[in-house]
Amino acid sequence: MARKSYTEEDRARVRQALLDTGLKIAVDRGLGGLHLAELTRAVGISKPYFYTFFNSLEEFSLQLMEEQRDRLLRLLERELARPEGTWEGHVEAFFWMVLRHRNHGILVMTQREEAELHSRLTPERFRDFRPGQRAFFLRVMELLEIRPEACQPEVLANLVFSCVLIYNSAPESMPFFFPAYLEETAELHVKFLVGYLASLRGGQEGR
Repeated sequence: MARKSYTEEDRARVRQALLDTGLKIAVDRGLGGLHLAELTRAVGISKPYFYTFFNSLEEFSLQLMEEQRDRLLRLLERELARPEGTWEGHVEAFFWMVLRHRNHGILVMTQREEAELHSRLTPERFRDFRPGQRAFFLRVMELLEIRPEACQPEVLANLVFSCVLIYNSAPESMPFFFPAYLEETAELHVKFLVGYLASLRGGQEGR
């Protein structure tokens, strides 16, 4: 059988199909539920052809995280643009969308998934991933009208990650937490985050 020839347009379409399909599977089942055989079958390509796009499933998983950054920014932009409600209400709604990620097509890793993925990455690849994370949170701060000198983007990232990780990981990998009270805990986390960000934003007025 003759090998199928792919144009550059075909390759771009297949690559995007892999990302879209992989993100949907990972959102529904977690990264542990993302299997190469199912992914390639769903997109209609062979496993060897997958490796012409990505070096490994771990590399692909990182690309999924990078792919969804634009989606998260669009969600935040859309929420902030709503005419009704307050700034604080919009930011709180966005954080709840991230916490309840599966309802909004957002991939959030558990503590266990993060540790497993990190263990399989080369130090160089993980280092290359970091600037994109920082750029993402700088853009979040820009949308929230918070200047970088008011808060390091890495600090904001740690605050957000702490809230999200506890909410999504406590039931399975944080046995000394009280899972029955995660909703109340998350509400306090979100209120703290929104209040803190509002103080940074308010503190810039008149400068």
